[in-house]
Amino acid sequence: MQPGQEGANPYAPQQPIVTGQMGIPVVGQFFPPTSALAALILACLSFVLCGVFMSIPALIMAGQALQITKNMPGHPDHGTAQAAQIVAWVNIGLTILVVILYAGMIGFFAMNGDL
Repeated sequence: MQPGQEGANPYAPQQPIVTGQMGIPVVGQFFPPTSALAALILACLSFVLCGVFMSIPALIMAGQALQITKNMPGHPDHGTAQAAQIVAWVNIGLTILVVILYAGMIGFFAMNGDL
């Protein structure tokens, strides 16, 4: 027995220590896996690649991850799922704005006979 452990049973089973996201140790708490990180990656890539065609799946995946994390307080993926949802909505909003601007420009040039 080590000093300072009077009365402790050295043969008692210990709770497993699992490291969660960012290396923070989580003792005896196991959370179900989510696809929050994949949703965040898709949402960020949607700005560069396929736009709204990657944002919609990212939004769906983030919604599913949020359903899981809302039922389990302290889930480490909750913030990631929220960030993915926000980034996906921003990209969808920007895409809608760009489509409206292009439609307005085409309509403006068509009315002036420049088209």
